[in-house]
Amino acid sequence: MALLTRARGLVLAGVTAAAVALPLAPAASAVPLSGVSASGSVAAASSVAAATTTSVASADRVAKTSRGAKFAARARKVLARGYSLRGVPYRYGGSTPRGFDCSGFTSYVYRKVGVKLPRRASLQARYAKKISRSKAKRGDLVFFRSGGRVYHVGIYAGKNKVLHAPRPGRRVGVERIWTRNVTFGRVL
Repeated sequence: MALLTRARGLVLAGVTAAAVALPLAPAASAVPLSGVSASGSVAAASSVAAATTTSVASADRVAKTSRGAKFAARARKVLARGYSLRGVPYRYGGSTPRGFDCSGFTSYVYRKVGVKLPRRASLQARYAKKISRSKAKRGDLVFFRSGGRVYHVGIYAGKNKVLHAPRPGRRVGVERIWTRNVTFGRVL
């Protein structure tokens, strides 16, 4: 009798697992449970659970891919906007196309694609999610450091280059990253 009760419990558990799993699983993976023995129901529930796990993993991949595609699209906009401003003169405290300082340039460019950044480079460094140099992608921020403080910021242009408003007497442009004392941050 106890064995029969246990078998009924397994069948009910299989049906419950299938009912919970079915909304997440594709319609083709639904397994009819009527007229199936207790061991068959457990097997059916297991296959539904496996299909559900696969569906969830697939959904995670799709979500990551869509996040990656969203980042890439926004990064292209950031770089396009930044490159369109090449040649604008450096102006201390500047944050318009009449003249930029480094953080004024980055805050202006990112604001144009919908990301509001703090005005100062050190605050932008705190705001951004820190990422390793190996994970840095075009469109990320590059923070230049000395003595533990951030003294300059630009937009990573890929291939160890930065798009930035360099210093007085110079204009917005692209150049090679000249130091190893940099960190990278992501805000997109």
